[in-house]
Amino acid sequence: MYRKTVRGWLKHLDFILIDEICVLLSSLAAFQLITFLHLRFDDSNPNGVLFLILFINLAVIIAFDTMDKILVRDALAEFRKTAIQAFLVLSFVLLSFVIRNEQLDHAPVTYAAGMLLYVFSSFLLREGWKSILHKRRADKEERKAILVVTESKSAPEILERMKTYSFSRYSVAGLVLTDRDAKGEAVDVIPVVANLSDAASYICRSWIDEVFFCHATLSDRTQNLIEKCREMALTIHLYVALQGVDKNMQSIEHIAGYEVLTANLNLVDPSKAFMKRAIDIFVGLMGSIAAGIIILFLGPVICLQSPGPILFKQERIGENGKKFTMYKIRSMYLDAEARKKELMDQNRVSDGMMFKLDFDPRIIGNKIVDGKQVTGIGEKIRKTSLDEFPQFFNILKGQM
Repeated sequence: MYRKTVRGWLKHLDFILIDEICVLLSSLAAFQLITFLHLRFDDSNPNGVLFLILFINLAVIIAFDTMDKILVRDALAEFRKTAIQAFLVLSFVLLSFVIRNEQLDHAPVTYAAGMLLYVFSSFLLREGWKSILHKRRADKEERKAILVVTESKSAPEILERMKTYSFSRYSVAGLVLTDRDAKGEAVDVIPVVANLSDAASYICRSWIDEVFFCHATLSDRTQNLIEKCREMALTIHLYVALQGVDKNMQSIEHIAGYEVLTANLNLVDPSKAFMKRAIDIFVGLMGSIAAGIIILFLGPVICLQSPGPILFKQERIGENGKKFTMYKIRSMYLDAEARKKELMDQNRVSDGMMFKLDFDPRIIGNKIVDGKQVTGIGEKIRKTSLDEFPQFFNILKGQM
């Protein structure tokens, strides 16, 4: 039986618990420090504030994946990660005060002191717990014996990565090289225990928990070994990278019941995609509210000077060639497109790729009075870019 490895932030629940305890105790210590210094810190709901800090800290851990590769980070990288996390938590906590329109008083000093205590306490406890885990898992009896099947040129890199990333889970029992017979040789002190032809026999006679086929040429002989491993009910790991595509741009997906290797230039995990969309919704909502207020004031003026719809709609090309309707506040007369032909000779873009006039009479309010050019509401809207605000509707809809 093979127990699937927990992925994402869930696999570091021990470190998250340590972190939450550090945040709680550091915040309480900071509150006591402010009281001891006789500084004013008036908060009618201190328990609510502590709960908010704990929630924000957990949200930062999940959204920014601050526990990623925590077991293989060195001390300097760990301190940097802890400091960044503290800065993010402090920023979001203070932002919550601003949004709730509450008086800050000495709150910034209090929370900054709390986060400073948190940085050092969390860093020391993280490093201490990592040291305990390293010692506990250093014993080979605690790790699974894994046989690595690969090509000669890839063997050194794979063994180095096994030491770095999988030291706590696996003990490399040996190598099988797929491109040549090398039984009896060694690569970085790890013995080549069998050739491809007798690897199945070796596995039957030895203590092997799992077999890792990495960068292995999937020849008939390799496929035969995979089938033999399946018959022996061994756990098989198969890694076949797409040539010329960065490994960070690849993931395993399922299509119509098939397991496929997927590659994309902008591959993101669900937590980052969720964070991106959450920011889009928040910014889109704030921008849409601002757009609504602007339309409320400008709409009547536009309708008086040029009767018709307030919003201008135009079809644009979005992601992967998908068409969508873009919104802008209308700053031109309704017949602007029809009048374009008669003004073509005044176009200041010589190649004709764009249409720009030094003075465009199609813009609402633009006219010539006594030989002088007079601009109106349309020109003001365009110069201040107020006409662009309705595009927040598109952001909110996920089109931009």
